[in-house]
Amino acid sequence: MNALREEVLPGALPAALALAEPAAPPDPRRYLLLAILVFAGGVALAALSGGAGSAWHALQKVPPSLLPIMLALSATNYALRVLRWIIFSSALHLSVPPGLNALYYVAGFAMTTTPGKLGEALRLWLMHRAHGTRYESGAALLVADRLSDAIAVGAVVALTVAWFAHYAWMAAVGVVAVCFIAALALRPSLLLGCIELLFFRLRHLAFFRRRRGPRLFVRARRAVRALQRLAHPRLFGTALLLATVGWWAEAASFSLLLGVLGVHLNAMACAFIFAFGMLVGAISVLPGGLGSTEATMVGLLASQGVPFSTALVATAVVRLTTLWFAVVLGMVALPIALARPAFAQSVFVRREDA
Repeated sequence: MNALREEVLPGALPAALALAEPAAPPDPRRYLLLAILVFAGGVALAALSGGAGSAWHALQKVPPSLLPIMLALSATNYALRVLRWIIFSSALHLSVPPGLNALYYVAGFAMTTTPGKLGEALRLWLMHRAHGTRYESGAALLVADRLSDAIAVGAVVALTVAWFAHYAWMAAVGVVAVCFIAALALRPSLLLGCIELLFFRLRHLAFFRRRRGPRLFVRARRAVRALQRLAHPRLFGTALLLATVGWWAEAASFSLLLGVLGVHLNAMACAFIFAFGMLVGAISVLPGGLGSTEATMVGLLASQGVPFSTALVATAVVRLTTLWFAVVLGMVALPIALARPAFAQSVFVRREDA
């Protein structure tokens, strides 16, 4: 267990313990603008190819009174995700007040449209900058949060795939991939073994030492040990329950929308279409799942005889009330978070080249 520590201790461990503050996070506006252009452009091109008039007619069927209900269901999911984040933070004994922790979590939604949602790690920067939390603990927090979401979506897919039997093999591949990653991440002993093996494979390489490789491995060990606390069955089971309820809430909003548009599909089939689209988007690692999620949902709806224009409108509206609603919340919360004394100087300032 101490092999890696003994190898690093003579000189690199003290440096590893002195964690330097990373560079300021990127400006979310550039990602947001690009994502808006991609989403709006894709929807517009699809509408034109399938008949803009038909799409406009389908859109007129959506009553304004439905939107607050859909937004409330999405807000339910986000509230449960915030609660899960706070529960995980408490288990790691992070010294971040719950109210501010919730603010940082919502602020992270501003970076949802980054590739693989990696920009949501902004939450860790905010926590570290204002409260001095270790990035290793934050990394474990972020991994557990993502895993609980992925497993919950996979569970929804597995429970509803019977209504799309001819897509069972595709759903099975996605669910198995999620379960494999989850099993590896939730078995810290396996991860620690992999880290130590990789370290001993690379330790003699000159570039490895020049690029502060030992520091990286020490921090990785700390992150895995923090993840070990979050992998406790009772704690992670609670988080998984919250995540599953949240995703069912968003799937319910999709079902309501389809009903208003005159699409008479079983609620379980609607849940599968929504959850499978989310799963494909996550696996694609595209910014916010843009393109892959929408194409999957439209394709599945079309396979059930839903007119293309109706499928397109349903997909666009549900994405506006889920993904883009979250981004708006993040863009509102982020300036509030940065207005605190700990962030007196703007962090989104382009640095001049030296």
